[in-house]
Amino acid sequence: MKDACGKIDMEKAEKRYCIGYYDLLNRKNIPCTFYEELTGSEYTQCKQCKIKSGFSSCLGCNGSVCKTNSDKAKQFCNQEHYVYLAYFPNDKLKVGTAVYYRRYERLLEQGAIYSIFLAKTKNGKLARKLETEISNIGIVQKVNTSYKINNIIINRNSDDIKNILINEYENVKNKIDEGYKSYLTEPEYNNFKIIYNIVKESLIKKTEQINLFGDNEVEECIDYKKILNPEYIKGEIIVTIGNLILLKEDKIYSVLNMKKLEGWEVKVKK
Repeated sequence: MKDACGKIDMEKAEKRYCIGYYDLLNRKNIPCTFYEELTGSEYTQCKQCKIKSGFSSCLGCNGSVCKTNSDKAKQFCNQEHYVYLAYFPNDKLKVGTAVYYRRYERLLEQGAIYSIFLAKTKNGKLARKLETEISNIGIVQKVNTSYKINNIIINRNSDDIKNILINEYENVKNKIDEGYKSYLTEPEYNNFKIIYNIVKESLIKKTEQINLFGDNEVEECIDYKKILNPEYIKGEIIVTIGNLILLKEDKIYSVLNMKKLEGWEVKVKK
């Protein structure tokens, strides 16, 4: 994995094409054979690439009934999986699953700076069942991009967040069905605060506030542009968090949702 750095200056063009698919068994991106145009479509993949990936029937799986006929999907599912809890700003928690060899990459894809792995299962079906069970006690399975882009600042320290996650682990252990408790593991705390520290250094301004009891240092988030559907991408790359990218141009910071550019041709300016 390489750091994104340097300056970028590009514009979304007029046409959109199939992005191909990711071969989860061989762990590599496969380009679309037909380079099919999808400009007028809401999808990022053509029908052929969806079929080749083998996982279109697996989207939304809750572990109750396997709906796929793909041997590739079944082979992938029959690998060890992890269940995680991820922390997002304002104490929002998300439950999710990841195949064992991509569990840390999955956290980065989600933009989950802080998290714990709380369970391990022998296959994806069991992991999905446990994920559904945990969501039934009030933990969401999805945090949308709009929430992430509008709430990029975390107003808690790492120790507080770790305690929140560990306490929620105990809550899960107490509330889930007995049949799932054997899959719970000692919680493994993860943090990518090196990423968040860059965000904080860029967007947090410290000021001295004088009151009757003496000086007090106050942290405030500076204004930044929130761009859900970028047309132009220009500036110095500060850091990426999942699908979001923080840019700086003429002392102004912007957070862009790069997911919306999937498949689009771009015009790169030199």
